[in-house]
Order: sequence, then structure tokens, then C-alpha cells
Amino acid sequence: WCVPIGTQCLHAAGAALAFKIRKEPRVAVCTIGDGGSSKADFNSALNVAGAMNLPLVAVIVNNGWAISVPRTAQTGAKTLAQKGIAAGLECLQVDGNDLIAMRAAMDHALKRARHGHGGMVIEAVTYRLSDHTTADDARRYRSEQEVKDAWEREPLRRMKAYLKSLNAWTDDEEAALKEQCIKYVDAEVNAYLETRAQPIEAMFDYTYADLPADLAAQRNEALDWEKRA
Repeated sequence: WCVPIGTQCLHAAGAALAFKIRKEPRVAVCTIGDGGSSKADFNSALNVAGAMNLPLVAVIVNNGWAISVPRTAQTGAKTLAQKGIAAGLECLQVDGNDLIAMRAAMDHALKRARHGHGGMVIEAVTYRLSDHTTADDARRYRSEQEVKDAWEREPLRRMKAYLKSLNAWTDDEEAALKEQCIKYVDAEVNAYLETRAQPIEAMFDYTYADLPADLAAQRNEALDWEKRA
């Protein structure tokens, strides 16, 4: 992922090209949302992956909503997976709420790419159950019933039900796992809270091997400000 929407796909294509040049049996994987798949960066990454037969796997997380824009208004394509066809990539649409199906799709894509058969686009059809961000209120643009129905397809619930049907998971095991996770999270949070505050110059010292002149000047200004504070 990358904050500027879609640029991570170009980064992944560049990494895939490096793997190919170095003859490394590695694959670059990028993920992007349904809205992000409309960006030029995404299509450019697919194009170069197809033209140069790169080991790139692009996973489109189709949430149904790109913030407040529904999938139906986002693109006229019948599927998002088929956006890779023009680039010459293999395309596959998968139930993104089925963890086993997603694992199988990724295994297939990775094996193809590692053996020199080129990249692949996987569309994971799923749903964003929460708000897009803390600044978003999804109740403004989608119905309560739609979200309620989506919870019935939530992947962890489905996996839990499947494992219990095989007698491979119990409520006692789940309770023990949750307790273990709570202790782990608490320990990590406390470790963070106990971390000492970093000096103001730390924001400059770990960014560049050789600090550019303008940032060196800012660093000096920050140190002077700190001394006067």
C-alpha cells in the first residue's frame, strides 16, 4: 500500500523488473482498491508487466465502495479482474471472503510468475464493513441492511464455522487465542508508551545517508529552537 492512490502498483512493477533482471525466483505483489483500479498508475503497471512478462501479481480488493462511490458508478467493466486482459495478463475473480479460495488463487498466481509465465490480476470480491476512515460516515451513502447482509459473509466468521464443522476448532480454543492476543497487544502498547521521546533532530537523522543542504539548514534551525525553548 502507498498513500498516493495507485502508485504502489508502479513500485511493484519496478520491483518485479528487478527480480527478472537478477533472475531471482521472486514475485512482486501489490494490492489496490476497486476505486484505485481506475487510476492511470494501476493501468500503466499492468501494461508494463504484460509487455515485459514481469512476475507481478496485482490484487484488486473490491469492497463495493470507493469511499462513497459505488462499484456500479466506478467503471463500466463487467468485472474488475478483466482490466488485465488488455495488458495480456491472466485474470481471475475470486470470492474475497473465502480465505481458502483466496489462498488457492494466490498460490496459482505466485507459481505462474515464479516459473516465468507472467503476471496476473486477481479481483477479490469482498466488502468494507466499517467506515472508510475515521473522517468517514458510511451511513450517509449505504443502507444499514446492506452492511448487515455483508456481515453474514465476513471471512473470519465463515472460516470459524468451517473449522468447527470439521471439529478442527472449538470455542475453548478461540477463547484461549483471544486471551493470548489481548496479552500480546497490551504488552506491545505498554512497550510503546514506555518508549522515551526522541530528540527533535531524530526526524532528520534517519531519512538520508547524506542530508541535503535545505534539510541540514532546517535541522540546525530546529536545534536552535530547541535550545531556546
